Amino acid sequence: MISSRTKYAQLQESIKKELTSGRFREGDLFYTEKEIMARYKVSGVTVPRAMREMTEAGYFERRRKLGTVVRSCLSSPAMKGNVMVRPLLINRAAAEINGISGSDPSWFVVEEVRRGIINSYPGMVKIIDFPEILAEAEKDPRTLSILYLPRIENYAAVPPEKTRNFVKIFLPPATPEPQNCVCPDYMTGVIDAVLHLIQLGHRRIAYIGSDSVKKRYAAFRIAFESCSLSPVPELIVRRPGVVSYDEAAAIMGELLALPEDRRPTAVFCTNDKQAIGVMRAVASRGLKVPEDVSVIGFDDIDEARTAPVPLSTVHVPYFEIGKMAVELLLDKLRQGRDIPSRSISARYVLRDSTAQVKKEAPRS
Repeated sequence: MISSRTKYAQLQESIKKELTSGRFREGDLFYTEKEIMARYKVSGVTVPRAMREMTEAGYFERRRKLGTVVRSCLSSPAMKGNVMVRPLLINRAAAEINGISGSDPSWFVVEEVRRGIINSYPGMVKIIDFPEILAEAEKDPRTLSILYLPRIENYAAVPPEKTRNFVKIFLPPATPEPQNCVCPDYMTGVIDAVLHLIQLGHRRIAYIGSDSVKKRYAAFRIAFESCSLSPVPELIVRRPGVVSYDEAAAIMGELLALPEDRRPTAVFCTNDKQAIGVMRAVASRGLKVPEDVSVIGFDDIDEARTAPVPLSTVHVPYFEIGKMAVELLLDKLRQGRDIPSRSISARYVLRDSTAQVKKEAPRS
């Protein structure tokens, strides 16, 4: 029984599911209004409005003396009206396979990219393991998939003919391909963030993160070089593996233990969890963010906005990356050919955790 939110909107969602079920083909007669009323337990007032709007949106067409017909979409062979007939397959991420908690930064990335895909694809989306996706492609070369490449091992060994209707999402350090993939540009956002610190007068800027995020470190250095400056070597901390919240806090504690004229006045962290750990370490020593130490993160997770001091950070548009991948896939289907790869830039988001460098007291 349809209830709660607007009945005709719920009815439209049910009809869209019906169109993707495989029950109807392009040109088939759809249910009559009486059949829809009986099937979905809705009134004679609800059905005409729902069907009128869906006809105007291109799902159906009205044919005189025939009835309501499922409309074919000549611009995309896999669509009925505005609904994709074929399901989209996306690979299960390592975060799920290995049981990584939802608080892990990598899980935030997975969720945002996936949300962008699911909210943009006009049909059913299935999340399955990569070997199952390949098996589906083996059975049906029309299989549609968007692959999240950082979470697939040995992808390079897969024959290209098995993935002709696939689009890929590359995140650094993966190297994108010239066609059929989407990737973010981290460099611009990081450069803008570090330049902002330099413009605020900071010179002793620490860098805390994993040694695997090479583009973030390269952008950090480029920002200094563009101002004819050099980072302070003892303030650069690049650890192997994942640098956690607690590890970042401990590293910051070590840096704050340096003599006052060698301590960092600002810190760039390679993810927001690390930055929040750094802010905790600053507070635990009786110092303040940003008055004593400015802090910048990376990713723009929810906690960045809700931290005790809202965190300035580099926003990576992971949702938009997922959405762009869907757009690229649909273009590939419509044009029947490979599509040049696309990129989308990260951007610096200014909040409350950065300020003008604190002037040092004059030496006697």
